Amino acid sequence: MCSVWLICKRELASFFFSPVAYVVLAAWAFLMGIFFSGSFFNYALISMQLARNPQAAAQMNITPTSAVLEPVFASVSVVLLFLTPILTMRLFSEEKKLGTIELLLTYPLRDGHLLAGKFLSVLLLYLMMLALTLIYPVIVGLHATVEWGVVASAYLGVFLLGSAFLSVGVMASSWTSNQIIAATAAFMILLLSFILDFMAASVGADLAAVLRHLSIGLHLRNAIRGVIDTRDVIYLLNINILCLFLAMRSLEYYRWRA
Repeated sequence: MCSVWLICKRELASFFFSPVAYVVLAAWAFLMGIFFSGSFFNYALISMQLARNPQAAAQMNITPTSAVLEPVFASVSVVLLFLTPILTMRLFSEEKKLGTIELLLTYPLRDGHLLAGKFLSVLLLYLMMLALTLIYPVIVGLHATVEWGVVASAYLGVFLLGSAFLSVGVMASSWTSNQIIAATAAFMILLLSFILDFMAASVGADLAAVLRHLSIGLHLRNAIRGVIDTRDVIYLLNINILCLFLAMRSLEYYRWRA
């Protein structure tokens, strides 16, 4: 575990010694801020309109959590679609391009420890990104009642979703020495997982059910509504396991070829 932590610290240091971490954190804060501001002011406008019509307000049953925070959490998958390939593209690609991967592979270090350290580094960076959004439920809570159970469920969902996205990026980075190719491959795989939901509308019922289950973004819907579905959790964990397994095989192949 010591070697895993050393690799993790090395990667985190390299992130913050380059513009990557700052660009991603700034882009994340900016985009999520836009989504939150839009949802917040939209809810304020709707609330003023419903205040004049109590009967309609009772029928619609809009809460601050569902009207403000749920759309913000739902937007995470779209933002991560663009940011996670940038976060992960250099993890192995840069090592291969600079030739330092051969040096790392000569150390008394297991491939699994190397992979775990690099994955943990981007996972911790993602947790920093999520920490920046904690201000949103606090702001809503200053003006209205927040359903904290739903918020906790949503954070669990976006954490698992982000972890799955990052594992796809790590896998893509292990395939090539070109960072642009790694980022493009990760983006295309993630984009395909979104398109599956739209493809389901044009096929038979049985195949549509399979495609919707494989669509990674849909597995966030229950969590942001406060429902922890074990099928969603298992699916997202399986994405992690599969992608990290394939990344491990890629490293083993590279070691064997070298």
